[in-house]
Amino acid sequence: MKSKQKTKRIQNKHKLIRNKQRVKNKSKKTHSKTRQTNKKHLANNNEILSFPKEEENKSFKKLNCSPKGKNEVKEYTCYTDNDLQKLRNMWNARHPDKKIVTNDSKEIWSLLKNYYSNICNKESCWVRQMTKGTKMEKELLESFSPVSPEDWKKKPNEWLSSIDIIEVMNQYEKTYKCFDFLGPSPIDYDTHKLYGECVWEELCHFSLAEQIKKGKNKIGVIFNTDPHDRGGEHWISLFINIKKGTIFFFDSAGDKAPNQVMKFVNMVIDQGRNLPQKIDFQFDQNHPVEHQYKNTECGVYSLFFIIHMLEDNITSHYLKTHILKDEYMQQFRKVYFNEDL
Repeated sequence: MKSKQKTKRIQNKHKLIRNKQRVKNKSKKTHSKTRQTNKKHLANNNEILSFPKEEENKSFKKLNCSPKGKNEVKEYTCYTDNDLQKLRNMWNARHPDKKIVTNDSKEIWSLLKNYYSNICNKESCWVRQMTKGTKMEKELLESFSPVSPEDWKKKPNEWLSSIDIIEVMNQYEKTYKCFDFLGPSPIDYDTHKLYGECVWEELCHFSLAEQIKKGKNKIGVIFNTDPHDRGGEHWISLFINIKKGTIFFFDSAGDKAPNQVMKFVNMVIDQGRNLPQKIDFQFDQNHPVEHQYKNTECGVYSLFFIIHMLEDNITSHYLKTHILKDEYMQQFRKVYFNEDL
């Protein structure tokens, strides 16, 4: 009798274990399915931009890079081949007993990462260790996206200033030789100040013929809807594609292009008609499609619009038929800027 009871207890125990395993396996499948669904959902929302993958080594921080030419992009680093050669040479000058002899960029990068592993958790740190206070430091740190303002640590959705916009746009001008950025300008760009100069001379005296002569075929402009004697209200943007003969105005709030912007647009259209090789510009705008429903991201929307039009990663049709939500736009603060270097 006791033997039968013992056998029954063992069978029940095995049955319980099997049931637990089934539950555990089912849970794994459910979690796996959820992860796949989440990934699919994220891909749909972020179809325009693929965000960088997280580094497997959690202790080494991957920084956001400044824009690079197609032949210069590397997944593992923001440095170009030329930058890594410079870093190798500086290392060798300081450490003749432990020289890096390879010319392979990935090997140079890996060796520097290893040598500085006790004091550096990001590759910008190598520059500070070897070139602090020199012209070379500034040059090599331009390999990375600008540092976000200190205010963002307490207020992560703080409005973008004109300086923030210029720092990002300057990097794109440097990378894309066909691109010229004008602004960010107050809306009254053609108002004459005390000494007869316009508020924004580049816009006031814009010459389409000169832009073409300089090899510029893509022009980005950002305006603030406040005049020059006020503190700033709302960022709006304009993109001119000379080769395609298109001018597109983008306002994340969905409003029509203001009269001052249309004055500039009409000037460009008139200049296009009077060129020896005539250009009939077509103007369009996203009005009445409203993308922004909160009050903090207009500057990021303006950067996003110009960068994606510049790189041909978005179309005017898309901006008129899809909504780019504030929450989606907030993510680009962590793409166009670094928290620190």
